[in-house]
Amino acid sequence: MATRVPEETINKIRTETNIVDVVSQYVQLKKRGKNYFGFCPFHDERTPSFSVTDEKQIFHCFSCGRGGNVFSFLMEVEGIGFIEAVQKTAEIAEIPLDLQLNDSEPRSPLHNKKEQLIAIHEAAVAFYHQVLMNTVTGEGALAYLKQRGFTEELLKEFQVGFSPPNKLTTQQILAKQNFNHEALQESGIFTDRSENGELLDRFAARIMFPLRDEKGRTVAFSGRMLPNEEPVQSDYHEAKYLNSPETIIFSKRNFLFNLDKARKEMRKTSEVILFEGYMDVISAFQAGVTNGVASMGTSLTDEQIRMMNKLVDSVVISYDGDRAGIEATKKAIDLLQVGNRFDLSVFPLPPGMDPDDYIQAKGAEAFRHAITTQRETIFHFQGRYLRSQINMDSEKDRIHYLEQMVKLLVKVDSIIEREMYLNELAQDFDMDANVLKKQLQEYQKDHLKNQTKERKQAKEEPIVTTIQPSVKKKYNLVEVSERQLLYRLFHHEEAWSYLRELSPDFHFTDETHQTIYMLYDAFHDEMEEVGHIDAFLDWVKDVKLIEKVIEIEMIDLQADLSPQEITDLIGVIGSQSLHTRIQQKKNAIKEANRDQDKERAKQLLEEYIVLTRELKQTKQ
Repeated sequence: MATRVPEETINKIRTETNIVDVVSQYVQLKKRGKNYFGFCPFHDERTPSFSVTDEKQIFHCFSCGRGGNVFSFLMEVEGIGFIEAVQKTAEIAEIPLDLQLNDSEPRSPLHNKKEQLIAIHEAAVAFYHQVLMNTVTGEGALAYLKQRGFTEELLKEFQVGFSPPNKLTTQQILAKQNFNHEALQESGIFTDRSENGELLDRFAARIMFPLRDEKGRTVAFSGRMLPNEEPVQSDYHEAKYLNSPETIIFSKRNFLFNLDKARKEMRKTSEVILFEGYMDVISAFQAGVTNGVASMGTSLTDEQIRMMNKLVDSVVISYDGDRAGIEATKKAIDLLQVGNRFDLSVFPLPPGMDPDDYIQAKGAEAFRHAITTQRETIFHFQGRYLRSQINMDSEKDRIHYLEQMVKLLVKVDSIIEREMYLNELAQDFDMDANVLKKQLQEYQKDHLKNQTKERKQAKEEPIVTTIQPSVKKKYNLVEVSERQLLYRLFHHEEAWSYLRELSPDFHFTDETHQTIYMLYDAFHDEMEEVGHIDAFLDWVKDVKLIEKVIEIEMIDLQADLSPQEITDLIGVIGSQSLHTRIQQKKNAIKEANRDQDKERAKQLLEEYIVLTRELKQTKQ
């Protein structure tokens, strides 16, 4: 390790930290029985199989097999080393810890490159912000932003900046900080279109909004052109908004603007407000709505949905009130409804307004009140959307509208909700609600038939073998016995006494189990008591061994232990060991006879007889 932390300090941090509190910073957990469950942060899944145990202070994914303690969780989820994970745990648990991390610790070339690109972006953020707040060059942009309602506090909070019109300035500033040409070129901030290969700032003369990942590190920029400004002569400056290109640290598919700041409130309320653009997010943030994120104007992606799914149960869509915004809302609903993961609603905005416009026109208090109290159900939004597509003065279109709306009710689970919507439709069209109910029943029958047909087809289709994150292994009797014996050794001091008394030279048949046994034996000697599996995991460096320990630790055995149980387990394991040795002797005898080695064959036969007698004794 690059930095040495006293063992007692590590133990103090581990014992004074609740793993549930730490994991909850990254995964939405719900208690089921004694444990907490959520969606695994290490792989994509439709149903939650990620478990955290408060009692044992460990995590385990029953699907991909990953597991460990609080430190290994942070190492995996943050991509950091052990010492950094200890420091991060101390920060989350608010335990004072003064560590100076040694940057000489070896890191992969890719990790080094990513860190360098992030450092370039952070340096650019500082430069752009300085230009906006403290120079004549940024005066026009600063005046415009203040006119739009940005306070200095808000500009500092989001580190908004301005890129100078001179396209060479940014490269010159960053070069003085010893960033190499290749890294600057790969950052996405520059283009090398000049004749002599100089790096030109692609965002020249734009207001700069840093794009931060969920850890709060700047990984890209979005630049907004100043209104009524002559565009700088470049192909890159035609669009009103310009985002960084994809790089090894930035992918629009995996990015949600403001997730780093919104995460805390999202976890607290289990709700996120989904906006179209970052200006809406920032305006809402200033108005006191701090759980807003945006997908940067692009269509919602599966990756972004999974990011939200790990943190919240409810999504409120607050897209623009124009035709494009309504279409985008419809697409977002279609995507978010897959798998019924979220409680969905829509905040309907007046035509032609976006959330920023609404706040500017009606004020922060009115926005906070409206986005909480004036939400529209998905059913009502779909009705409004459908009405906009057809001519409601046409009898044919009205019938079509009613049919489509009743079909939508098939997927509404709540009986009360369905009844309410049916009555609303009946009142709107001056109809008997029973007629609509009868039509709904017909659609429900068709829906059930289709589901049955799809299930039948799915069974008949050939199975395509795919590599799963983790294959559920079936254990034979000996393997089960060895796992149960290890579990007892993990948790019962008397198990050690029974084992040493019954079989002083005991050896597990499975080499992995034997390795775990030897490691825990040494750990047990040092700790002078059983348990502390979360601490033991820090002794186990091999990831596969850690996963195996976690699997064993998740075995559900009754609390009481008897000498007979240990005797039975040792008997099963020993019997298998004897079977293996007997078979080896038989093979060796055959080989000696082939070689006509009578002395060796005689000796092996005597050993074979002794082993078979031992086997008979174990069965008595």
